[in-house]
Amino acid sequence: MEELLAPSVNVPSLDPQNFVDERLFAFLLHHEIHKATRLRYCLSILCLTPDLPPGEATLSLTNQLAKAAIGHVRATDVVSILPPSCITLLLIDAETRNLREILQRLRETLEPLSLALGGNDRRFTLSVGGGCYPQTATNGNELLLQGLELMSRAKAEGGNRLYLAS
Repeated sequence: MEELLAPSVNVPSLDPQNFVDERLFAFLLHHEIHKATRLRYCLSILCLTPDLPPGEATLSLTNQLAKAAIGHVRATDVVSILPPSCITLLLIDAETRNLREILQRLRETLEPLSLALGGNDRRFTLSVGGGCYPQTATNGNELLLQGLELMSRAKAEGGNRLYLAS
């Protein structure tokens, strides 16, 4: 008789269930903060936006980039979109020191893909902000706000940057 094994949580996810809407993302963030507090693990957020003028960073392009990101997160992680063009990743049991490596994998996939999806012959990059509970934030709202503010600052200061809360 063949044994069924549970999928490993460290393998990349190809499941579209990892792509959730803004409301479910907020619920999961709140829920995971409580679990992380009780079980004493870290929870990180990365907020990414394409370095494009507002009219070119369409919701369609952002959706396609977010869905492509799903293949590069673990089964326990979640990807969502926050308007107008922010791809937000909720990374379970990921510390601040892991975020640069995670982002590098995402950039290697998303930046070349973004060129093809954009339909033009110029390349664009990503501006990114992130933080980690409990290392840089005391609650879920603060963690998300850190990521969003640092992402906006990265874009405002020329783009193609990663800013992490410290």
